[in-house]
Amino acid sequence: MKFLLPSLVTGSALLVMSCAPVGPDYVRPEFQPSANYKSSTSSALGVSSSWWRSFRDPQLNSLQSQLLAQNLDLAAAYARRQQAFARLGVATADRFPQVSGSGSAIRNKDTREGLGGMQLREYYDQYQIGANLSYEMDLWGRVRRLVEAGSAEAQAADFAVADARVALQTQLARQYFALRFLDAEMATLEGEVKTRQDNVKITDDRLEAGLTSELDSARAKSELANVRAELLSLKGSRAQLENSIAVLLGKQASSFRITRRAYTGYLPRIPAGVPSGLLYRRPDVAVAERKLASATARIGVAQAERFPKISLTGSGGSSSISSSKFLDWSSQFYSIGPSVSVPLFQGGRIKSGIRLSKAERAEALASYQKTTLNAIADVESALANLRALRAEAQARKQSADFASRTYDLSVFRYKEGVTSYLDVADAQRERLNAKRAAVQTRGRQFSATVQLIQALGGGFSK
Repeated sequence: MKFLLPSLVTGSALLVMSCAPVGPDYVRPEFQPSANYKSSTSSALGVSSSWWRSFRDPQLNSLQSQLLAQNLDLAAAYARRQQAFARLGVATADRFPQVSGSGSAIRNKDTREGLGGMQLREYYDQYQIGANLSYEMDLWGRVRRLVEAGSAEAQAADFAVADARVALQTQLARQYFALRFLDAEMATLEGEVKTRQDNVKITDDRLEAGLTSELDSARAKSELANVRAELLSLKGSRAQLENSIAVLLGKQASSFRITRRAYTGYLPRIPAGVPSGLLYRRPDVAVAERKLASATARIGVAQAERFPKISLTGSGGSSSISSSKFLDWSSQFYSIGPSVSVPLFQGGRIKSGIRLSKAERAEALASYQKTTLNAIADVESALANLRALRAEAQARKQSADFASRTYDLSVFRYKEGVTSYLDVADAQRERLNAKRAAVQTRGRQFSATVQLIQALGGGFSK
């Protein structure tokens, strides 16, 4: 017994290793993307794992550090990763012999009439200690395919953490830039409030001098009230963004503040690289590919159910009704040998299980292929958006410059009595709209740059 059990287990393991598992072996699908993006000719890679530093904003750097340390969605993603690796450990344990021990010391009472009235002892003690062994001889690879599937799922969970991290980092950056350009837009409105206050004084002075009607004064005051209302509306939008950022950082909105300040920002240019690089720089593509590998392995698990399950079982120990003889050879017992379970009739369960696993793999393949196509489309859309925004920003700046010149001329003509205040009000509104549009376009450029970074994988690399 001392040498038989290890020899049997070792021999069984060698036999198992010599048998190839049933089911298809995973082969990564071929993907042949275009040589370049149609909206870019750059082949360099410019997205680092700390991509937000390229915007040269110390406060954004600080917020990103807080996000990594305190975001609750990211903490949940890490917990799901731990779950996946724990499940892999459970699956891996089945590759090894399972050994359990037991022991008991029981006081028994039998009837006097037991054994046909020949019961010799009414009360007696029984002592027993033993061990049980069970080892599935994985001849068809069921356990190996389970481990293969579990390993792929654990890797998918690992990549899912990276996917969540990239999504949260880019979400934080977009919200931060949206807040900062609201600050810039609010600064523009505050400047317009001052200008309109000056215009109210001009119209009131002219009204007192009898040079204009009360209509001009009322119109100037109405314009002032409208700008103040728009400024208050932006303050409400800014508060919502600030609160959303607080949640991203795992903080209470009531105690979180981002101080207003003048902001123009530095806008980096991000090289897109080539489409084939997305297979290694998009965590969602990596997740989809690993899920496909897991689904492929589970076909082998389902197919292995068609074959007999052969297990090596054994038990041994000592049992006695006398504690003094508990360790005697005569009290020892053991049993060892193989057991076989053969599926004779399952009512179509095994065939249905195989069809199910194949259908799940087909779904995973379609999902992987769609994810790769979406990845390329995301980059193309971000590049096209950025290119259009660069041209729009130049046009918006020219529009704001001409609108400012128009306003200055209209004020001069009004003071000279050549035109009515209506022309001043119209020019003033056009200037404000042009300035706000220029600020908003600049903010959209920052958001589109972050969108491109996310489309390129946010610095992730397999």
